[in-house]
Amino acid sequence: MTTALVTGPTSGLGRQFAIQLAAAGHDLILVSRDETRLTELSMELSESYGTDSEIIPTDLSDRDQLAVVEARLADP
Repeated sequence: MTTALVTGPTSGLGRQFAIQLAAAGHDLILVSRDETRLTELSMELSESYGTDSEIIPTDLSDRDQLAVVEARLADP
């Protein structure tokens, strides 16, 4: 199974991308600033579509936090 990265998945287009990818059977890495909303979305997608989601609560406009995400993606 493939894994997709979705940034900004807690609302708007990012949320719709996450839902569509989960519905297609992809596991997800969800990146957003709001850990509570990320957790809720991860649980919702798991219950609705049976997919696994890794959440990374971070602010991608902060270079130090971006480096954490880059390191995670470099080490699957």
